[in-house]
Amino acid sequence: MSNGSTSKAIEVMTPNIECDIKRRLLLAGMVGAVGAFSATPLFAQITSQDKTTISADGIVRTILQSHEDNEGNEFRLVMTTYPPGVGLPAHHHPSVGFNYILEGIAESQYVDEPILTFRAGDSYQDKANAQHLIFRNADRINPLKYLIAYTTQKGQPFLMVP
Repeated sequence: MSNGSTSKAIEVMTPNIECDIKRRLLLAGMVGAVGAFSATPLFAQITSQDKTTISADGIVRTILQSHEDNEGNEFRLVMTTYPPGVGLPAHHHPSVGFNYILEGIAESQYVDEPILTFRAGDSYQDKANAQHLIFRNADRINPLKYLIAYTTQKGQPFLMVP
């Protein structure tokens, strides 16, 4: 490869490397938040049954961390698993949610926007107070697993079906 080709290859690869580093830092921050607010080891939190709910369609949500501030806001870090092909009805969120895909393929669409696809290693934000038309596991064989971090008023759900 000539020097011109090498520098062009480096220029093409640099944005991908920077994006990957940002994704890894986001995940590290989310996992770090779990450790920062808890004396319970992460593995014990993940396997704790009292913080896990399973919906009728098989969506498993495990609260890894929950912290309430003095103003009644609750920060949550949740591990969520969707069975193959499962999705949600149209809904909205009262606040922004930060998501990181661990396994699988997610499809998401907000009103007046195209459907977006996210794969393992991708991160994205849920929008506050915007109609979320589609969120689903796009894979018919494998589960979708992701972390989500958000803040709501204490006791307020993050997922609100109209």
